[in-house]
Amino acid sequence: MNQTFWLTRNTLKVALRKKSNFFLFFVLPILFILLSIGIHSGGGGGSVNIGIADKDQSALSTGMIDAMSKENKFKMTVVAEKDKDKKLTSGELDSILIIPSGFSDSIYNNSSNPIDIISIKGEEATVWIKNYANIYVQNLLDIAKAAEGKKEVFQRIYDPFHKNPLSLKENRVQNQAKSKGLTSQSIGFLIMFILFGAGNVAQLILNEKKNRTYYRICTAPTNAKTYLAGNVLANLAIIIIQITVILLLITQVFNIQTYVAFYQLFLLLACFGLVATGLGLLIVAFSGNSDQVRNLQMLIIVPSSLLSGCLFPVDAMPKAVQQIADFLPQRWVMKAIESLQEGNHFDQIFIHLVLILSFALTFFVLAAYRFSRDENVKTFI
Repeated sequence: MNQTFWLTRNTLKVALRKKSNFFLFFVLPILFILLSIGIHSGGGGGSVNIGIADKDQSALSTGMIDAMSKENKFKMTVVAEKDKDKKLTSGELDSILIIPSGFSDSIYNNSSNPIDIISIKGEEATVWIKNYANIYVQNLLDIAKAAEGKKEVFQRIYDPFHKNPLSLKENRVQNQAKSKGLTSQSIGFLIMFILFGAGNVAQLILNEKKNRTYYRICTAPTNAKTYLAGNVLANLAIIIIQITVILLLITQVFNIQTYVAFYQLFLLLACFGLVATGLGLLIVAFSGNSDQVRNLQMLIIVPSSLLSGCLFPVDAMPKAVQQIADFLPQRWVMKAIESLQEGNHFDQIFIHLVLILSFALTFFVLAAYRFSRDENVKTFI
């Protein structure tokens, strides 16, 4: 046990002595969180840029567009169906409202073809337009119900309504969607840097193989298992410090309302720290040199973080990609946070914790097996 703690302390000294590691563990996550704060705080008070794709081209759909154009909160732009994706991804439009064909006929029949609203910016960009559209359509349905299917009666009731449509009264309230989105992105950045940091600490094994330290330890009374245990404990210690510092900055310095208790966030990320440590060891176990470690890190960590929703919402991805995300450990951390933000109790994310720890166990077992089969200690270059 004393040997394990000595190796842990030595690994910590070596890892934290490198300025680049300190930069990766603490400075980069803080910089990216500040960037996230800047993105979420920008443009909150202006109008929302809405694209309109009118497939119905009827008097009712045109009237709805005219009514929305009079609202200062909305800046309306007519777009062609084929251009909608380009307008969204370029940032020219916040969201696009698609009025389906047959919209007016469905209203006259006292039913409604659903109006589709698409966005890559999440609820913050769609909530205003969604609420307005729902209220407007409901008023049309109420008129149709009163007209009892008679278009002449519908038109007599509709004309005054069209001249004086409903308007939005704006009151300032705390924007929980914005805060939750900022929390998710900040934690997502932290998760990604935890993975990179854990890989860098595990990479010390390769460095010590290269300078023959690993071989000398394996021929001494301290065996390879004790050596690896020291590396794992050092990795976890750094991750715990990293999590504590970043969460304190998020909640106490940047005053981000996470809607999740501090200890719950800490426990979730600490469990993920086991995943990061196991993955770091696994990457090192299958690498022959430092370049291979860096290449594998980029091939595994960045794409998996993108797919799992660490960098932007999974809802903006195609359904097939969303299903792939469920096979990634980062996704289950993000899902657990979202569940807690929705008001669920901690015991309701038990399955999330089980899956996260299952990923960790799998990585550790595979890494241990690979290290046990490694016969290249003496010939490492």
